[in-house]
Amino acid sequence: LLATGVTTFAGSPANRMHNIKVGTARYHGLLIPPAAIFSFNRFLGPVTATAGYKPELVIKHNKTIPEYGGGLCQVSTTMFRAAALAGLGITERRNHAYAVRYYGTPGFDATIYPGVTDLRFQNNSGGNILIQNHIEGTKLFFEIFGSSDGRKVELSGPQILEQNSNGSLKTVLTRKIIMADGTVKEDSFWS
Repeated sequence: LLATGVTTFAGSPANRMHNIKVGTARYHGLLIPPAAIFSFNRFLGPVTATAGYKPELVIKHNKTIPEYGGGLCQVSTTMFRAAALAGLGITERRNHAYAVRYYGTPGFDATIYPGVTDLRFQNNSGGNILIQNHIEGTKLFFEIFGSSDGRKVELSGPQILEQNSNGSLKTVLTRKIIMADGTVKEDSFWS
């Protein structure tokens, strides 16, 4: 087990919970070969009623509106957390337009929207990785399995840099990856 990402969807409406379960099933048992780029949207497929999704709130053009698949960002956020904690190379990640209470302190989230915004990471572990997930009550878990190359990951934050009276804020999440040979790589995720 290289890393586990966890989020909670406690208090979610029934349609949101349904969409999370349908979306999560698309990512169980995925094998990602070395150097491959994982694309969340590639595995997601169509987000329609025929694909099993229900209408629920989504953030679109800085507004909250009902659309099929509302809640899928719970899945992408949990996947992002696992990939970040595993020290995988995050190549595309975007934060939500505004804070979403399900994700805790803003800045450790990853929004997706098919055809527009994706979550991508590179398997830079040197071996295959296996993605598995499960739901316990209202907690979603994504687990990344593979062969350890000895890297250690330290996260700092998300730290709130600026908070305004209208609720808007700026945050930074800093990640330090310490490789087995002592080499240190550091990156930051700004929101």
